[in-house]
Amino acid sequence: MVWIGEEEMVEKENENFDNGTQSIERALSVLNCFTRGTENLSLTEISKIVGIPYSTASRITGILEKESFLFRDKRSKRFSLGRRVYSLGYCAKQNDFILKVVYPYLMNLRDEFGETALVYVREGDCRILLEKASAFHNFKFSPTVGSKYVIWAGAGGRGFLAFANAEEQNRMISDSRQLTPYTTTERKKMMRDLYLTCKYGYCYCENEYQEGFSSIAGPVIDNTNSILCTIAVTGPTTRFKSDILEGLKKRIPEYCLEISKTFGWTENLAGPGLMFRSPSFDNIISELGDNIA
Repeated sequence: MVWIGEEEMVEKENENFDNGTQSIERALSVLNCFTRGTENLSLTEISKIVGIPYSTASRITGILEKESFLFRDKRSKRFSLGRRVYSLGYCAKQNDFILKVVYPYLMNLRDEFGETALVYVREGDCRILLEKASAFHNFKFSPTVGSKYVIWAGAGGRGFLAFANAEEQNRMISDSRQLTPYTTTERKKMMRDLYLTCKYGYCYCENEYQEGFSSIAGPVIDNTNSILCTIAVTGPTTRFKSDILEGLKKRIPEYCLEISKTFGWTENLAGPGLMFRSPSFDNIISELGDNIA
């Protein structure tokens, strides 16, 4: 049964959606006007290039200027790309540089230990798979590049959690839940993992994110003592024999140190007996109390 006015409501919602989509497309078209050799444009020029009325161009550029995607010179009244665009470009360039530096290490890890090697970057409360060097086995861990994972579960997330501030740590640990029977959700155990990640430069998680697969990972730190990414090796738990695991416990932190130094990290940023000292390390210690040993 359709109530009176329901069809009209649906039509109105669809109309609003179409209008919203069109507005986004037009805003992106405005940004695409700015190319090499066309660094600044007048409102009239933008209107003609995009093929929209002057009033529409004025409304869109006003919003983009307010959000710092465009900058308008007060004297000439001409528009150029704003700081938010350059900020996004810097992030993309940084990830590209991270990949260029890290990928050879991923291939080395894959070739030496026979399992899939991965690099993750943080995005909000998630970690994103930036790249992988897949194992040659038929049965292997082989996620899609760009896949999102929570930070609070799995070795690849421990480094990000260790370098998160105390408020973020509290929130993400509180959000944790059982993904498998082996997922760590107990606060003290989680904080101990963060402590060990700082102390030894790696964390090992068995069957935690996906039952049947285990992972070992370590953090890569830059010259400001901020985490850039984590590198990990993941594979079927049955193939993580003691010799493989001991080798990874040595190689992962070794590579993390080498890569971190490439990005300007120096040993004076660490503390006595620590490989890496996260900005929230004191909070981790205070949480653990007498349970550090």
